Amino acid sequence: MGALGSGKSTLLNMIAGYDSHYSGDITVWGTSISKLNADELCAYRRDNIGFVFKNYHLLSGYTVLDNIFLACELNTSSEEENKKNAKELLNKLGLSAKINEKIENLSGGQKQRAAIARALIRNPRIVLADEPTGSLDRSNSNEIMKLLKEISKDRLVIVITHDQKVCSFADDVIHIENGKIIAKEINTGTDLTTSNKLNLNKAVKVSVFKRGLKNFNVHIARYIAVSLAISIGIPAFMLSLSSGNIMEKSISDFKDKNTAFNNGYIKGGEDDGTVFKILTSDDRIENVYYQYKIMDVTLSVGDISETMAEKYPLPKATENMSYGTMPNTGEEQISLSPSLAKKFDNDISNLLGKELTLKHGEQEFMLTISGIYNAGYDDFFISSDIEQDFYKDREGERRYSISYDVKNFEDIVSVSQMLTDKNIESKTSAKEVGALQSTFDSLSRLFLIVSILILVIGLFISTVLLIKLQNSRYKELGLLSALGFNKGTIGKMIVSENLLLSAMSSICNGILIGSTYLISMIFKLAIIITPLQILLSVLATGVVVILICIIASYKLIRTDPAVALRK
Repeated sequence: MGALGSGKSTLLNMIAGYDSHYSGDITVWGTSISKLNADELCAYRRDNIGFVFKNYHLLSGYTVLDNIFLACELNTSSEEENKKNAKELLNKLGLSAKINEKIENLSGGQKQRAAIARALIRNPRIVLADEPTGSLDRSNSNEIMKLLKEISKDRLVIVITHDQKVCSFADDVIHIENGKIIAKEINTGTDLTTSNKLNLNKAVKVSVFKRGLKNFNVHIARYIAVSLAISIGIPAFMLSLSSGNIMEKSISDFKDKNTAFNNGYIKGGEDDGTVFKILTSDDRIENVYYQYKIMDVTLSVGDISETMAEKYPLPKATENMSYGTMPNTGEEQISLSPSLAKKFDNDISNLLGKELTLKHGEQEFMLTISGIYNAGYDDFFISSDIEQDFYKDREGERRYSISYDVKNFEDIVSVSQMLTDKNIESKTSAKEVGALQSTFDSLSRLFLIVSILILVIGLFISTVLLIKLQNSRYKELGLLSALGFNKGTIGKMIVSENLLLSAMSSICNGILIGSTYLISMIFKLAIIITPLQILLSVLATGVVVILICIIASYKLIRTDPAVALRK
């Protein structure tokens, strides 16, 4: 008996072994529990103590029977025996009709009876009751105290209270005043050590995964909500990357369509071989060859033929395409100027993909029309390899120009600058490419920054949700510790739940990304997500959940039972 704040609960927590931060000594049946380690204190509570909490500390979402079974998991009895004992106990306590009722549906008095049943199911030698009537009305209070009075006939029951009326049920009343225990008219010399010994049995192996799965199923709605919140953040990041993929594809398509940008043209037939050597010795450059003026070239499309008296080599890179693309090296293609194309078909776009026969002297080539480029005169460009065939056996003739190709789009500007530094004038699209590259780089940085921001926000929200989820479990884990579960077992149980949450989050992530991909396919949306990105997203979700759970659970697992129960 004592006033509020006098230290009653602290005293009971020390007797129960919840709180071990004190000086002095507590001896129970000849054993100093002050000298026991954390696992031994768990065994002490498991084998000797039944605790009735002021606020019940029953697990929401579980039935009355589930809550009682929680205390049975550490004993050696079979499940059938535990179930039989639980039913008999609930019948004695007047709760047989509520055996499968969820805890949240019970009244205050019924909850306290369920808590008493849980405390008694292992037949403890000591029952500790912390303000067992504190949340009850007088009628329920009297009922609970009658139960505890009946229980005290064959075991020690210690009840702490500030309610004077509760004392009428007690055999002895001890007061706490000014931080001291005051015992009046009580035989404090009773010695039970000769006939009793403290039980400290070895822990029974518990299926932590089964326990974790049970808890996971009970709180499945909460876990689904957390999984969705986590799995939405990473897909949002992936969709942002998809925008980057779309941009990269657009850039790639642009490069493929504008292969002429890679071409360089150096006019002048007086080269002594120096320029040619510079070009051929550079690993960034390919298809280097001299160009010559050619005469009498005949082009035929179907029954229509057109002869050009002369054909001068001109730079490709400075031309813009109206339709299609410039000829690609390795493909037998030709691109025509509009004025030349109209001689074969008034609708020049119809020429794309048609076959054209090109004759020069004894040479004849079957080419595909790949594009129409903007030029105000009759002219054409053909694939570099075909053009080189034109210039066979031209040794000794006056050279008109040199043509070369830059292998990679990204090297066009640097190659042009290299030639400029050597005072070699080359007609290229370096300025246009430089501007495009600057734009591409800016867009790439923008998408990367946006993607990272989305990921950071998603991870922050996920971390907050997971930490909040873990913080809501302090009382639950404090209860498990009070029932005798040691930290190792509790830690493994949390790990199993975290693995289940990780798996659920990964599955949600896969479903969300897969659904997005299917929707984009059905409605032909501009979303590009590679299989590797999907796999990485699913794996990343699982890893992120595990890492955040480890961080969030670290403090939770290491919190003392008394502190956890007060949170």
